[in-house]
Parts: sequence; structure tokens; C-alpha cells
Amino acid sequence: MPSQHQSKTSQPTPGHVCDYSQVADEELVILTDDSTNTKREKSMEKVCRQEEAEWREREHEAECKAKRQKVEEEWLEAEQKKRVEEEAQKRRVMEEEAESLSGEGPGHAEFVYFCTTTR
Repeated sequence: MPSQHQSKTSQPTPGHVCDYSQVADEELVILTDDSTNTKREKSMEKVCRQEEAEWREREHEAECKAKRQKVEEEWLEAEQKKRVEEEAQKRRVMEEEAESLSGEGPGHAEFVYFCTTTR
């Protein structure tokens, strides 16, 4: 028994112009042939690819520069913190030495520290 299959589109008859406006998009097949690209189109595509590559390179360089700046800033902050801590430690040592030599209170040690650091 032959199968009774109906096509969604009408079958063309000889000498008949088909109207495919009724065909759903998923039923359409678009054929392309790269050999139809002109030299100009290929040249433009090449230029676009080069511009995209250059843009990606500039983006990469900018990201690297930002990372280097961040690392440098963090390093400078750490160095500044280290210097402040070292200075505070020196001051404590000087105050303790001044207090132990003079037998005076903390205010006197600050005066002695001030005198020793301003020479």
C-alpha cells in the first residue's frame, strides 16, 4: 500500500512560478557559495579581522598596565606601612630608654625623643 504523504508546500507544475511566501522559515534552505565573494569583500573582512586583533591587543595591554599599577601601589603602601611601623618601634625604644635613664614619666621621654630626633 503506497504511503499517503502530503508535502507542506505545493509541488511545482511545469511552467508555473512557485510562490514560497507561504513557506515557514524553518523550511527554507539558503545556499551560499564563498566563491561569489569579491576581492573587495575579502579585503574588508581581512581589515575587520586585523582591527579586531589590534583592539584585543590594546585591551590586553591596558589590562596588564592596570595590573602592574595595582601591584606597584600595593607595594608602595606596604613599604609606607613598614616605614611607619619601624618609626613607631624606634620611637617606643627611644622612649623606653629615656624613661629608664631619667626615671621620669612618659611625658619626659617624649621630650627626650623629640630632642634626639631633631638634632
